[in-house]
Amino acid sequence: MAFRLEAVKNKQGTPFTAGSLRRITSWLLASTILCCAGVGLSSPSLAQQPAPAPASAQSRAVQFSIPAQPLPAALDAFIRASGWQVGYSTRLTDGHRSTAVNGAMPPAQALRMLLAGTGINVSLTGANTATLVGPNSAAAGGAAPAGAIALDTIDIQGETAWGPVNGFVASRSATATKTDTPILEVPQSISVVTRDQIETRRNQTLNETLQYTPGVLAERTGQQQFAPRFQVRGFSADGFNGAIYLNGLRGATNWSDIEPYGLERIEVMRGPASVLYGQGQPSGVIALVTKRPSEKPIHEFQLQGGSFEQRSGAFDFGGPVTEDGKLLYRFTGLLREGGNGIDFSNDKRAFLSGALTWRPTAETEITAYSLHQRNQGRWNFGLPARGTVLPNPNGRIPVTRFIGEPDTYNRTEMTVAGYNLQHHVTDSLTFRQNVQYSRESWERRDVNPTSVGADLRTVNRRAESRHVTRDTFAIDNHAELKAMTGPLQHTVLFGVDHRRGKTAVLGNYGTVGPIDVFAPVYGSPVVWSTTDQYAERQPENFIGVYVQDQIKLDQWILTLGGRHDWADTSIVDIIGGSVTDQNNRAFTKRAGLGYEFDSGVVPYVSYAESFTPLSGRTFDGSPLRPETGVQYEAGIKYQPRDMNLRITAAVYDLQRQNVTTADLANPGFSIQIGEVTSRGFEFEAVASLTSNLNLTAAYAYNDARVTQSNDANLGKRPVTTPPHLASLWADYTIREGALNGLGFGGGIRYVSASAGDFLNTFEAPAYTVVDAMARYDIDNWRFSLNVSNLFDNQYVVGCFSLVQCNVGRVRTVLGRVSYRW
Repeated sequence: MAFRLEAVKNKQGTPFTAGSLRRITSWLLASTILCCAGVGLSSPSLAQQPAPAPASAQSRAVQFSIPAQPLPAALDAFIRASGWQVGYSTRLTDGHRSTAVNGAMPPAQALRMLLAGTGINVSLTGANTATLVGPNSAAAGGAAPAGAIALDTIDIQGETAWGPVNGFVASRSATATKTDTPILEVPQSISVVTRDQIETRRNQTLNETLQYTPGVLAERTGQQQFAPRFQVRGFSADGFNGAIYLNGLRGATNWSDIEPYGLERIEVMRGPASVLYGQGQPSGVIALVTKRPSEKPIHEFQLQGGSFEQRSGAFDFGGPVTEDGKLLYRFTGLLREGGNGIDFSNDKRAFLSGALTWRPTAETEITAYSLHQRNQGRWNFGLPARGTVLPNPNGRIPVTRFIGEPDTYNRTEMTVAGYNLQHHVTDSLTFRQNVQYSRESWERRDVNPTSVGADLRTVNRRAESRHVTRDTFAIDNHAELKAMTGPLQHTVLFGVDHRRGKTAVLGNYGTVGPIDVFAPVYGSPVVWSTTDQYAERQPENFIGVYVQDQIKLDQWILTLGGRHDWADTSIVDIIGGSVTDQNNRAFTKRAGLGYEFDSGVVPYVSYAESFTPLSGRTFDGSPLRPETGVQYEAGIKYQPRDMNLRITAAVYDLQRQNVTTADLANPGFSIQIGEVTSRGFEFEAVASLTSNLNLTAAYAYNDARVTQSNDANLGKRPVTTPPHLASLWADYTIREGALNGLGFGGGIRYVSASAGDFLNTFEAPAYTVVDAMARYDIDNWRFSLNVSNLFDNQYVVGCFSLVQCNVGRVRTVLGRVSYRW
């Protein structure tokens, strides 16, 4: 039986008072290691009145503007406006049209008005939940006639910003606001890769999950099975610079590629995000949400095999632990091994995650989660430019060539444990606390290229070993208040977050012989230094206080935010005995304004800032100032009420300032006069037009240039920054007849040429890649086949220098069988 799955909680109620403030502040003090204080937002007239008793969700007034239209589309609009959860069968609603509903009224009254004339009744099942029933249903007060088909009562959990999405089109996000907000109301560009998208494309790495996302270069370092590297709007966005967050917190993904099978959704917010997240690059935030416990039982086994001896097995279980639904669980695991087409590229991965959700009361929910992942493989340093993207008299270097040594390795291990707590203090006040501890280790022994000989076939190399461990504790506390001041509706967020980390680094260098890339002979011995070349400890401590107000006046939406950060870091040189302390303070701002038309069109403008602390000092001993980012963005979003479709388009002007550049008067030192400017346009369309057809389309134009520098790169493009990215994906599933359950589809990705070195003396050429998929569902079984790079196009993703050009994935075929019950 088909049913709608689109609803969220959206509690509004009594104004915030000084008494409420004292209660929530006391709770924050008792439940966290930080002290929080806040200011209530209310008009003078409201502040002089005693706080009224909390209004029920059924009686509070909500502004509705829903035109007459097909009933399923009208119900979708009602759910988005009210935040109610409505369960119904499409057999009941299809073919009916709604009555128009306009004005401020209680949601229950609006829902009954919407259904006027259809003969369908409403059964209220909770403060903000309802089920639609037929006119003769027992729930509607009548007895079902003999021979009638009884409609199942479906208890559904609607979409939330942290939960699963039905199909390709997400309607809500918390990444840009830390509140459960419709994407239409966010004045910044956001893309959501849903679980269905990941499953359909059979993504095995984080890099692969974002290949169809606008503005994201997802294969920047070529074929790597760990340590994802992204570029967003011309700037780096990966774990090293803090762009990747797990369940709302940073610290768990510095070097590790989290297994996509364990993720529920991936969100990309493009542009500065320091107002809510503190230090970070101006590229934005990549937010990962792990699979959560489910009210619906989940049981799945998977087996996979394919090219380059790839093989894997996985399982996913979840559902209620107790009959009353107060305790839910999720348990997911995966083992995988295989190559990627590069010589000696055999990789291994083990992943295990678990989660428990406990709902002791209707107002409180806590989800505890943990995961452990281990990876082992070899880092692929690419190939020289001459022989890949430039002519070489010796011929073309095979793209499968490995220029390291077979006995090298990269091993990463990651353990994460944390929880997400949400408590509704009143109908209008919600407290959330996110806590996470992570430990990562990265052990590598590499042989990497340094230069190319005059014969254009000999690659000189060096060896490096490194062992890094990192422990991070992060906590984020925030209170969300919904209040009214006259005609203004406020969603105020006040929060304090804290992150504390310690990194230990131990490294060594070695000498190793060169290699002939056209006729390689492996086994060259490595001679290591007898003592460690570097050993460091890097403690860090970050505290931020932030406030945000999302204000609505009729159809106007204004978002304002500000944050103050304290960032304290140190580098302790164990061998040299020196200590370098860096203490930075920063205040960042964001503002956005949008207008929501009745048609679902929302034009908007926004301004946002970022900051990134730097380590080091100038020649005169002054500490380096933080890098800063400033973005101006204007765009339009469209999500019609009668279609499962979202279209977004945006133009932006983004500047990264205080960039270090060489101090020509004092060699070996840097000065901060550098600036990189990135301007561009982005478009995205995502649709699940029916239960049969899914579509995604994306295009991005980015003009990134070095606009201030005292070096020769002034006016040049940064490396691996293609100006054009485009992609299209479509898949179709037959739902009836003899071929019921057969699905097929594919996608095409285009990446334009990009600068290959610092001075733009050569380019990595443009490339186009085609992917394809087919699947067949029968009973509880699913058989699927996915092909990456269908036509085996040999391409280079990008070059960092004449020595290193990273090759893309060769044709890879994966077959998978899944059993679900």
